[in-house]
This record gives sequence, C-alpha cells and structure tokens, in this order.
Amino acid sequence: MPDTYDTLRSILNSAFRVPEEEIRPELTLEQLDLDSLALTELVLIVHERFGVKIDSAYASRTTTVEQVADHLDTLRADGTGAVASS
Repeated sequence: MPDTYDTLRSILNSAFRVPEEEIRPELTLEQLDLDSLALTELVLIVHERFGVKIDSAYASRTTTVEQVADHLDTLRADGTGAVASS
C-alpha cells in the first residue's frame, strides 16, 4: 500500500489541492471536501495513472483514503480491474 497510498496522496494534492499534511488514511473523501464532480474526476485520474477502473463503491464520499488505496492494490494484484491496452 505505501506506493499506492503515496501516489493517491499526490493525486489528491495536485489535482484537488488538498494539503498533503491534511491527508490521512482514516479520512473520508468527504472530509477532504471532494464533491461528486471531484469523485468522478478522481476515478478518471486513477484509471489513467494506475490502469485500473475502481468500483463506484470505492469512489464515494464515505470511502476513506486507505480504502481507496487498498482497493487499488487489490485490483492491481489480481488483475480484475486491469484495462486492456489498445
């Protein structure tokens, strides 16, 4: 999770201007002030960066940063979220 979590933190900081010192694993995306539009953008950025598409349940305002990172690690490890290259 460390690399995934760090990359996710970087995305939250650069794309959504969430100060890095405010991003903690236990905080929900809502607590980081991500609205529904931002969540949609996050899904697209994650898809682009990691090559996997996260389930909408893991892109909700009640999801924690740690849950998103863990879900990404699971998708990447078992290939279930892998996107075929064109």
